[in-house]
Amino acid sequence: MSTESGQAYERLPEDETAPLEILYEDSYVQVSTRALVIKRYYFPSFGSRAIPWNKIEWVHLARDANVKCYELKDWGMGIGSIWWNCRSRLIVRGTRPYTLKINGLQNTLASNIVVKVKNAWIRPGSYVDRPDLAMAAIGQLIYRNHPHSN
Repeated sequence: MSTESGQAYERLPEDETAPLEILYEDSYVQVSTRALVIKRYYFPSFGSRAIPWNKIEWVHLARDANVKCYELKDWGMGIGSIWWNCRSRLIVRGTRPYTLKINGLQNTLASNIVVKVKNAWIRPGSYVDRPDLAMAAIGQLIYRNHPHSN
């Protein structure tokens, strides 16, 4: 793992000449042809974690990964094996200025992803702004990088 400008990267594919195509990006994740990048991941530096596609077993919405309420946390690891990036999951901004609301558990589980990295016990987790678009892009790249897809 190396660090560059506050970002931590697992070994990315050697072919740095391949064009970088970003299929989905928001304030919390970036889905590119090289890696899945989880932003605001490391404590306390807010560094990002880039996971190359050949290191990913699967990515699911938290509800599909059977995440329980006690496994959720705003940053770091709750009770369980998921390390979450920095984002308030249960208390969010309301629709009116200066208001807060409690985000329901089902909505929280439907808007967060969990990543299973090969040979790793800790699973990275992140909020995504548009779960439908993010999962479509992730699914396309997991399929493209699967060893049996050729």
